Amino acid sequence: MKLSANRWAQWLVYGDHYSLQLENDGLLLESRHHRQYIPFSAWNGQLTISRGLLWGTISLTGFTEQGEAYPFDVFGLPWHRAKQAGKAIHARYQAYVSRYQKRLALIRPSLLADYETLVNAPGYVRVAQLRTAQQTLLNMLESEGIPAAFLSRLDEMTAATLMPVLQGDKSWLKTRNQQWQTAMLNQWQTWFDNVESSPLNPAQREAVLTDESHTLVVAGPGSGKTSVLVARAAYLIESGQAKPEQLLLLAFGRDAATELKTRIKTKTGHEVNVTTFHGYARQQLAEHQGQTPIISPLASDETAKAAWLTQTLVEQWQQPTTRKAWDKLHQQQVLPIDDHAELSACAHESRLHTWIWSRLSRVIQANTTKRTLTDTLADFDQQAALKQDLAVIWPLYQAYKQTLKTDKAVDFDGLITQATKLFQQRKFSTPLQFVMVDEYQDISPARLAMLEALCHGKTDAPRASLYAVGDDWQAIYRFAGADVSLTTDFAQRFGDSEICWLTTCYRYSAALGDAAQQFICQNPKQLDKQLNYARDKASSRKPQAIKVITDDKLEKTLASLAKKHVKTDNPVSVMLIGRTHARRPDELETWQKAYPLLSLRYTTAHASKGQEANYVFILGMDEGVFPAKQRLLSLDEALLGKNEEPIEHAEERRLFYVALTRTQKQVWLVHQKGQASAFVEELKGYF
Repeated sequence: MKLSANRWAQWLVYGDHYSLQLENDGLLLESRHHRQYIPFSAWNGQLTISRGLLWGTISLTGFTEQGEAYPFDVFGLPWHRAKQAGKAIHARYQAYVSRYQKRLALIRPSLLADYETLVNAPGYVRVAQLRTAQQTLLNMLESEGIPAAFLSRLDEMTAATLMPVLQGDKSWLKTRNQQWQTAMLNQWQTWFDNVESSPLNPAQREAVLTDESHTLVVAGPGSGKTSVLVARAAYLIESGQAKPEQLLLLAFGRDAATELKTRIKTKTGHEVNVTTFHGYARQQLAEHQGQTPIISPLASDETAKAAWLTQTLVEQWQQPTTRKAWDKLHQQQVLPIDDHAELSACAHESRLHTWIWSRLSRVIQANTTKRTLTDTLADFDQQAALKQDLAVIWPLYQAYKQTLKTDKAVDFDGLITQATKLFQQRKFSTPLQFVMVDEYQDISPARLAMLEALCHGKTDAPRASLYAVGDDWQAIYRFAGADVSLTTDFAQRFGDSEICWLTTCYRYSAALGDAAQQFICQNPKQLDKQLNYARDKASSRKPQAIKVITDDKLEKTLASLAKKHVKTDNPVSVMLIGRTHARRPDELETWQKAYPLLSLRYTTAHASKGQEANYVFILGMDEGVFPAKQRLLSLDEALLGKNEEPIEHAEERRLFYVALTRTQKQVWLVHQKGQASAFVEELKGYF
């Protein structure tokens, strides 16, 4: 059946539709310039026939695949025929709907069963599972030729039930998972109360239960991140979701790995693989390559490193081209040796070795061509000087690589690289299902590549889930290759991800915490979180948590602190923190003997990460010391790439924040008279 306007009407409605044709499963509309087909599956079966002075108009609404309404009007139609056409179209449409309702009836039980399987899954449902269920339902509908958008016209109740899955609705999934978590919190309440020495708080419990394909737990200082890692591993085993051999916990240091391993064994009675990145790489290479990799002494023995570098320098300085490059640097006084010393006599100089290794280590980590490194340096204004540094470092890098090859050994960076390639090849099966990472904010691109090979591969093979715990506010290892953006951009990098927040601090009071938070939050390129503090909430009297003193008052303050605790049975822990080892007080042993009630120890700001004490003194808070004075750009810094953070001293601010948050009670900022650094002056405005 086709209904068209006469020629005069077609001329008057120029540009609009003037013809409507009923086809088997839809309507064909025509205008002077184009044809528009509206399948019954994209129409709601409603049309309006209106009568004008000369002719009638049929109006209807079609829908796009996204469900957006799209109105159509057909003008200039004979009135009496338009009414007849409307009845015929309705009859054809109803027959179409009836036919597809019968098709839907055949698959409705299966559709609803798959939906119920997802909703009632015995655990946290990941986005990937939602996506799989979505595709399964769509495939079933497609097998019967039923567009998902047409489902509501066939069966409103079934459509309403299935639509969240058919649309891949993540907000619906989040609600479903929250309901599941509520049930688990009730069921496991006693367990959560007793798994650690203190009951886990609500945020910690939620973090333990969260099981997205990629989960980041952002944990502020003293918020119990280790408790969450231990409880998470224990819960997976106790709930039957994982066997011990299906878990892997990666820490950045042996001490942290040992602590985690011991605590998990104590809680569960099971041995879980808890190791460092390098340790796991070595395990896997040994297992799948038939022999344990040999670690070069150049990676593990400082004496061997010094001997190798001394010998290599002597050899290279005998080559005219290389010697000329070194002499040029020496003449420019950029080398840390005596300006008047003969270069050949300085091959054993420890300061020179330090200068070289800082740059050579970065080239080793880059593990790329000289051309690529040169291109990186081209982004900097100081590229000429940087390329001169590279000119003397590159021959040492070549010699280093040749030594490893000759010895058939690897360094620690090589371990990570080789293991990553092994995991990427996927030539072996692994029981691994859950990978958990401590101190994720310290992740480097090389370690990230290894994690991605384990958890985020590009193939369709099943991958382990990634559960990362860290705090971007405490990212302090850029000099070692760590990249804070790998934490701040976690969700964008991994896609199917969830972020949990541990924001209750148990270490120190709100008086200190509020000031520290205002200080660290000056950097806008960080994850935004608001910490709260469990201590001192019931007390209206808040002691001054942060004090500023000059260095001549340090010993007097220690004496006062010892006197304050004269009746204390156990020694009071006092941590003295400096920007570098050079700030360690010469009088430390003398003070310890003078004040035995104080357990004194010195550490650098970097080494203080993960530690705590009753009281903390941050030494050397002088201008140019902390924050460290900005030096001329060095080769190792340049090879890290440009720092895109929009605030001065971004890394130094995080380092100071780490030092500031080690205390349980009070912290003193110690500086020379008249030399207080900008950090001290800024912090004064917050307390």
